Amino acid sequence: MLKRFPNPYQFSCLAVFILLFCGCPPALIPFDEKVPAQALSYIGAPPVSDARMRFREIFCELLDDNRQRLGLKIGCGDYLWRLNDEPQAAARQKGLPDHDPGLYILIVPGAFSDCFEDIGKPYQEAAQRLRQMGYQINNVDVSGLSSSPKNAEIIAGAVAKQNLGPSQRLVLLGYSKGTTDILHFLVTYPELAHRVTAVLSVAGAVNGTPLTDRYSEAKYDNWFARLSPGKCRPGDGGVFDSLSRVEQFQWLATHPLPEHVRYFSLATFARYEDMQLHQRITYKFLEKIHPLNDGQLLFVDQLIPGSTLLGYVNADHWTVAVPVEEKFSDRDPALRAENRKLRDLLFEALILFLAESLNSSL
Repeated sequence: MLKRFPNPYQFSCLAVFILLFCGCPPALIPFDEKVPAQALSYIGAPPVSDARMRFREIFCELLDDNRQRLGLKIGCGDYLWRLNDEPQAAARQKGLPDHDPGLYILIVPGAFSDCFEDIGKPYQEAAQRLRQMGYQINNVDVSGLSSSPKNAEIIAGAVAKQNLGPSQRLVLLGYSKGTTDILHFLVTYPELAHRVTAVLSVAGAVNGTPLTDRYSEAKYDNWFARLSPGKCRPGDGGVFDSLSRVEQFQWLATHPLPEHVRYFSLATFARYEDMQLHQRITYKFLEKIHPLNDGQLLFVDQLIPGSTLLGYVNADHWTVAVPVEEKFSDRDPALRAENRKLRDLLFEALILFLAESLNSSL
């Protein structure tokens, strides 16, 4: 029997070692953030609207207000990419919106979330702080190894249990495959979808990822079997089908999303040298298609059709939402602490943006 790696970090170190010494063909497209925002979508898809300027204002002001308290040195422009078509901020900014604890937030985590219980749930520290402000924020306990149709059923059960007050509005926040699971829920359970006011996608696997189509399910099963501490629930085993770009893109093109729901998308990509070691091997695979990726997803695959684009975070796929690096990496402790603080501020900025946007549409 092959020995299991005790954690993802050790396995990734070996993978990066192999990559460096075995070589990899150079990328066809150079890394260049001076490009316009882009989305790979099907013919007839509803257009994506642009709110990057306003979201940048909110996040940057929040960062500046907390910089000294948190001991942060990073600039706002270093954390949020500015692509060359992003509008410049107005000379007079609006200031921070008011919090709205009337937003009831359900967070749907990504693939394999229950395999790593202590790191699989997004934004846990940030959510706890907002709960103290009066927000109701809960996690949906989806199956990390299951398909999106199976997890859509679990989400439906969670939504059905919510007893919302007259002033509360239900927001589903999906991270990675969690976004895909949410979209399947909205289409499959229209009677429950009417309870949902908005969907927020963070690094969402909206179109799936080429990784699962290029590298066989058997290889991925073997890889995650070595990484997993054995805590994964078996589920229906369909996680890779739902992450397949071939399967998911086709599903999206043939299943229009409910029009009454407001959709918001936040995407991610980073340079190779700024990736966690865990993400560098998969970054190199995706780089052959496009270097603007987060180690798991291309930046063009992360936008929900008809959504409002909030921005592009300079982070890899895990750093933006879950504390993998803090748990497993032995990199600079100051960098790990900074990433955790930035992740907390990002979550608050997302909720503030939603509060302003949803209240302005009343």
